[in-house]
Parts: sequence; C-alpha cells; structure tokens
Amino acid sequence: HTPTPPPPPAMEAFGPLSSPQSYHQVVAPVPSRRSRRSCLALAAVVAAVAFAALAGLRWHAAAAESDASLSAGLSTRLAQPSPHLRALLRAPTACNAVMFGHGVNDRITKEERRHRRKLSIRKKIEGSQEKPRLTVFRSNNHIYGQLIDDSIGHTVAAAGTVEKVVKEQIADKTPKEQAEIVGKLLAERAKEKGIEKVVFDRNGYKFHGRVAAVAEAAREAGLVF
Repeated sequence: HTPTPPPPPAMEAFGPLSSPQSYHQVVAPVPSRRSRRSCLALAAVVAAVAFAALAGLRWHAAAAESDASLSAGLSTRLAQPSPHLRALLRAPTACNAVMFGHGVNDRITKEERRHRRKLSIRKKIEGSQEKPRLTVFRSNNHIYGQLIDDSIGHTVAAAGTVEKVVKEQIADKTPKEQAEIVGKLLAERAKEKGIEKVVFDRNGYKFHGRVAAVAEAAREAGLVF
C-alpha cells in the first residue's frame, strides 16, 4: 500500500485528498465568465479579419477583370477612333490649357483666362468724355486700337491694321512697327477730336510686344496716359 502524499500548504483548506483524481480536480483552473467573453471576442475578431481578407480578394479580382475589359475597349477605340476622338488626338486640349503650379488645368483655356483678367481690369478703369478709354485688341495678323467713352458706350476714334490707309504704310514693316503706326494714327485722330488725356486698357494682355508698342507710340504722339 502506497501512502497518500501530503497536500500542499495552499490546499489544506480543502481538507484531506482521498485520491490523485481529486487532487487534479482541485488544482486544475476552472474557466471564469471573463475568460469565456475574451475567447468569444477573439473569435469575433478572427472572423472579421477573415471576412475582410475575403472581400479584398474579391475586390482585386473584380478590379483586374474591369481593367482588362477597359483596356480591350480602349484598344478597340484607338484602332478605330470616332471623328470626335480623332479631332482630340490631332489637337489636344492640354495645349490650350493654363499652367497652375506643377500641373495643367485643362478646364480653363488661355482665352477664358484672358477674359477674366479683362473683367478684373475693367472694374478699375472707365472711360469718360474728357478722358476716354484706349483699349487694344490683337489677333495673329492684325492689331486694333479704340478710344471709348464708357458713359454712353460710344467709340470716339479707332485705328487698325485692316484699314486701307494703314495697309499701305505697313507693307514691309514688322508686327511691332505696325503696332507703332496704329498707335500714332490713333493719337492723331484723338487730337482732331480734342482729346488729350486717356486711360489705357490692355484688355487682358500683357503689357509687352505689340500692345506696349501701341501705347508707347500714342504717348510719344502727344496723348497723356
């Protein structure tokens, strides 16, 4: 007969142990309610992570299929482009766009940007009968100047390279020299109307090149800006 080993000091409160089975039952920890809750929470987290991973795999598969179909459709369209797409490829809108910082804003063209500058300038200056507004317009081949009385919306005097008299003078001139001739002629016509002072409107253009040449020639001809 093997004697029963003495119980540990911490287990004396439970009384004598009749067998090793009873000893293990007392020593083995019993899971508490808090432990069961922790296990359930851990299982929920694992299930959520697995569901997210499965959803991600499905999304990547759908995206790859969509990219493949889009590439096939784009290849077909580029192989047989429509007239509208052909025109866009010949003249991309980015060439007419305005640069902002490090990118291109293809929603605003250069002409629209100039129109905004024009309106901003027109808020600050206004022509009158004594001091009309000298405005300049330039195209690729011609340049025009006008003296406008904004109080009644009337053009007092005008000059441009499309006039027959001016064409005879600018036959062998550079564009800047043509602009100087227009500015001088406009100043002479203003003096004939008794106008000595004007306010200059660059019309949204930079004060440079032909626009500046018109202003400088008119000033040298006697107009006070």
